Amino acid sequence: MLLTWVLLRAQRDIVQHFMQAGATAADSARTTEALGLKPGIAWHQLVGHAVLRCPGEGHYYLDLANWERLRLQRRRHTWMVGVAVLVLLALLFWLRAAA
Repeated sequence: MLLTWVLLRAQRDIVQHFMQAGATAADSARTTEALGLKPGIAWHQLVGHAVLRCPGEGHYYLDLANWERLRLQRRRHTWMVGVAVLVLLALLFWLRAAA
């Protein structure tokens, strides 16, 4: 759980760097050095989700639409897990009361 939180926080920090630099389109792509970033696990996850795009020559830009899509997908998954936990707890209490 802690590792997940750390990675999500690192991803948000990376996205903030791109937004502050205005690197949100292919023509404004920047290198990691120009952004003061060092690629790591969080970086590679964002590249894998096509949130960070590489138009070439080691330059990257933030795909805002894919970032929002990823955030929405994560929120949806969180809600589904929460509902599933509540259903399982209700079932557990119901089974204990019936026994």
